[in-house]
Amino acid sequence: MNEITEDQFSAFEEVRASGATNMFDTIKVAELTDGFLDRKQIVAIISSYSELDKKYPWVKETYA
Repeated sequence: MNEITEDQFSAFEEVRASGATNMFDTIKVAELTDGFLDRKQIVAIISSYSELDKKYPWVKETYA
């Protein structure tokens, strides 16, 4: 897995917090990030969500 950056986690979290789509719909999530995230990155974020949330705790707080 490529390391997920704060910007990538932030883009994912912005979509998640918006409630615009099911986060397992990786095609839609990619569209909602204007292609910033690809399917592989989205799956990596989903798989490592807890670790990323601990690594970047301020990101989730931004969209709360």
